[in-house]
Amino acid sequence: MFLFQISHYDDPALETEAEELLRQRLETYSRQSLPGLWKITDAFGAGAAQGPGGEMRPGRYRLYGLLLLALGVFVLVPGLAEPGKPGLILAGMLVIIAGLTGVWLGRRKPSPENQMPEAPAAYTKAARSWLEGLRAADWADHLTRISFDEAGMTVASDLGDELVPYGQIQSVFETERLWLLVHGKDNGLLLQKQDLISGDPHEFMPYIRQKISAG
Repeated sequence: MFLFQISHYDDPALETEAEELLRQRLETYSRQSLPGLWKITDAFGAGAAQGPGGEMRPGRYRLYGLLLLALGVFVLVPGLAEPGKPGLILAGMLVIIAGLTGVWLGRRKPSPENQMPEAPAAYTKAARSWLEGLRAADWADHLTRISFDEAGMTVASDLGDELVPYGQIQSVFETERLWLLVHGKDNGLLLQKQDLISGDPHEFMPYIRQKISAG
């Protein structure tokens, strides 16, 4: 069994890691929704990454970046049409971001002051809003514990207990300090690794993934 005693989310480093978890989640969702599109995107990225002798080729980065930008716009516009299609919108945005990254990498001599930001502004805003909500809660007062055993995931506090079967957990993502579990209708549970008080942290991800597959 794995047991977490939830504590405050005060570490400033969590903001960057929450951004990365959101990026992982959105990319996974779009890959599941539009696998054919991502196959093309990955092929472009692999072709642009290396030239003869394994050297980077800025010209090809720019070319594929522009192609990805066009492809992203092509996907995004139908997604925005009525009725809106969230899967297409997310995929279009991610491909556009990939295209911008390719164009930026195609610059031969980028200056230090113009370095690529670590995460798109949308991820940063969403991550900060998410953490603000978690930081506003009085976790010490509610004594929230989250356990994972054969029955599923149980969230227990002075407000009551809630059991979430593994069949309702869609995916799990990881960074240096955090795990993100997505369950139900896009509900996200952010767990700090420092809050794990029972169980081997190295076995948590394999355990959850095995339960998700079996469920």
